[in-house]
Amino acid sequence: MHVADGVMAPEVWITAWVIALVGLALMFWKLDKRLDERTMPMMAILAAGIFVAQMLNFPVGGGTTGHLIGAALATILLGPYAAMLIITAILVIQCLVFGDGGITALGLNILNMAIIAPLVTYGVMTLIGERRSKAGTPVAAWASVFIAATVCAAQLALSYSISGGVYGITGALAFPAMMGYHAVIAVGEAIVTTGIVLFLAKVSPEMLRLNGKPAGA
Repeated sequence: MHVADGVMAPEVWITAWVIALVGLALMFWKLDKRLDERTMPMMAILAAGIFVAQMLNFPVGGGTTGHLIGAALATILLGPYAAMLIITAILVIQCLVFGDGGITALGLNILNMAIIAPLVTYGVMTLIGERRSKAGTPVAAWASVFIAATVCAAQLALSYSISGGVYGITGALAFPAMMGYHAVIAVGEAIVTTGIVLFLAKVSPEMLRLNGKPAGA
């Protein structure tokens, strides 16, 4: 759901940058004491795999694209703060090297995919509980994509409203397009995430405890 430069009203993307920077500052503060020799290699592997998955995208409309995010998998395996760092690093590389998104839109993309998506995953898995973590994995993965897309649709509609139609797109188009496409994309995210988690549970269960708790706890 990459947002391109020039799509959002300045008030929206500037606000998103401020929120994203505050969120990232909190992430670095929380993550500083959690990194060790076990989690760093896993973060690198996840980043590489998610990077490739995110590069397979297609236009949705209104200057945005649809694709898998990978935040749910990273959150379940390593926790929300490590997931934020992984997705942020991917988005920065995509922006600066591949032109996917843009500098002004980077704050929006970080907010939606690197902050909201991991927090949604963590929130759903916490609500479901450790005992039902396997059953909760597809729900959390689906929700992470769908809610992030819904927030993006709201940003597009808000930009359209406050700019008098100069930026963004009307909510009557933004919400059906973003939520409709990503409701389907989220199913793919749920299938991929659940498949990987179940596979690791059989072949390498210790990898599901790298965040200090059982996967999804």
